[in-house]
Order: sequence, then structure tokens, then C-alpha cells
Amino acid sequence: MIKSSYPQIKVVAVENGKGDQEVSEQAARRLIEQYPDLNGIFATEANGGIGVGNALVQTGKSGKIKVIGFDTDKGTLDMVKNGILSATLAQGTWNMGYWSLQYLFHQHHGLVDSTGGAGGSLPVYTDTGITVVTKANVDDYYAK
Repeated sequence: MIKSSYPQIKVVAVENGKGDQEVSEQAARRLIEQYPDLNGIFATEANGGIGVGNALVQTGKSGKIKVIGFDTDKGTLDMVKNGILSATLAQGTWNMGYWSLQYLFHQHHGLVDSTGGAGGSLPVYTDTGITVVTKANVDDYYAK
């Protein structure tokens, strides 16, 4: 879908930050060095975003390469607030819990057929929502 909507985008690499800030930082530094015209990075979890952000600061690329992080831990939010990360994605955690409990309730009370029979079944996928967190709304995501 992205390729058809934005054919000018070229994915130059996929790296595994292993959920580790240091590994993600090292991967980002390699990408920045290898691709001097790099325009953007997407990190799929919080530690990755922080590692990428650290690499941007250390290489002087902060504000020059757009980075979208994932999750709303304090370190990630601080980097969005300070303009190091362009944005981060906030998961619909309330909905995750709500729908999980609803599905467990339905299974426990026999309201759905967990064997795949005709009694109705639980959905295979549930969209629990996601919100884009930017400088404009980042303060709403800090723990209060």
C-alpha cells in the first residue's frame, strides 16, 4: 500500500535492533554512514526509537532525518518533545485490555464456539487503535 501510494519511497534496509537501545543506535549509525541522503527511519518499538534518536544526536542529523518511533515511554516522549523524533505511535492499550477480557468472558461463558463450529467465533484480528504522538500533543501522553 505504501509503495503504490508513495512510489518515490525507497526502502534501503531493514535492521534488527533486538529491542536494545545500543544495538538500535549502532544500526542507525551504520545506516546514516552508508546512506548519506537517508530521509527517514521507522523504529518498531520504544528502545529502538531511543537508540535511533541517540544516533541522530551523535551524528548531527537530528532534525535532518525524520524518525517515527513506537510506544510512549518517557524517553521516547522526551525525544518527540525535543524534536529528535518526529513522532511516535501510541498503542491502544486500554482497548487491548478491554477486548482481551471481553473475549475471555465470552469463551468462559460458552458464548462463542472456540472449536470453530457454527456457534460463532472470536475475531482473528482486533484493531485496538493507534494514535500519532507529535510535539503538538506529546504532553498528553506523559504519566500524571
